[in-house]
Amino acid sequence: MNSVFPWRRLLRFGAVGFAALVLFACSTPAPPPGGGGQGSSATVLLDGLSSPKGLDSFFGQPIVAQGAFGPPGPVLSHSRSLWHQPKTIELSDPIGLIDVAAANDGSLWGLGSDAQDGSPRMLYRKGAFDRTFLPVADITAYQQGDPDPSDLEDDPTESNPYGVAALSNGDALVADAANNDLLRITRSGQISTVARFDTEEISTDHLGDPSLPPALPTEAVPTSIAVVGRWAFVGELKGFPFRPGSSRVWKIDIRSNGAVCSANPANATSGCSSAMTGFTAIQDLDINPWTGETYVYQLAAGGVGAFEEGFDTGNFPPAVLEKVSRGGVRTELVPGQLSQPGGVDVGPFGTVHVTDGVFGNGRLLRISG
Repeated sequence: MNSVFPWRRLLRFGAVGFAALVLFACSTPAPPPGGGGQGSSATVLLDGLSSPKGLDSFFGQPIVAQGAFGPPGPVLSHSRSLWHQPKTIELSDPIGLIDVAAANDGSLWGLGSDAQDGSPRMLYRKGAFDRTFLPVADITAYQQGDPDPSDLEDDPTESNPYGVAALSNGDALVADAANNDLLRITRSGQISTVARFDTEEISTDHLGDPSLPPALPTEAVPTSIAVVGRWAFVGELKGFPFRPGSSRVWKIDIRSNGAVCSANPANATSGCSSAMTGFTAIQDLDINPWTGETYVYQLAAGGVGAFEEGFDTGNFPPAVLEKVSRGGVRTELVPGQLSQPGGVDVGPFGTVHVTDGVFGNGRLLRISG
């Protein structure tokens, strides 16, 4: 499936491309290559992490999952003591997780890999005082009976769970990037399909290839979830032709069952609407519930094509972190200071953290401004 090919490639690269990394804590400003960010700044809190794509917080403390595309590592909690000394706690045994989400009771949801073939398909859960993640649901098995009606590559049951969020009642939401749907999963492992994502006609003129039609039907490839009240905001990568600026954020009623998210009004149903447009290959997003500001973490300004060149050159382009006000005003934060984006999280007091370096030196950073 063209729409998820980059992530297959990332998984293959990650399996062989990482050396063991030594974790150490630090708290030094990230060097600004070529200028700051209009008053924003980044401070490195942890360095040397192993592919830290997953990020959430619990009572303001960032929770970092490792091993998305590299060696497994423990889930970490980072905080400061009353004397402002950094403190990092290992919350679990080493495990490879694509994403992590903290529930209200301190338990953690994790999207991981099936031990048989390494593909990210299992949803796990760990109790607040446990160290081991236990399997709750095999998402790939569920998708065998829940084919993607918008599939373009003759593989409608393909599955690539990529983002997870915790709900207040204890359930989890999962964005499946290959099956183009949003799933709801209970603690007992029962799965239902909340919403499906339709294809959208996307222009190909940025490719400069006259053999291509002017536009192609393109899969959504949902990657990330932020929950505010009864609404889930889902960010999408947007598949081939990977046009910069073509990614959307969808607003979905979490009570829905089989809603259709579509840019075509004739196909769209109630329970899902387009909330924001004009982003590029969204990797993660989060929302400040107090201010309504949305933080959208994107692969690179040039999109998937520009990012993939990094696998050949070893020089990945900068990631793009945008803050979007309730009124729609966009501000790029710390431009040029992040690369190979992982996750973004807004804590209960408005503190913003991100991870980056998912194919190299993984970091946890605090963003100000």
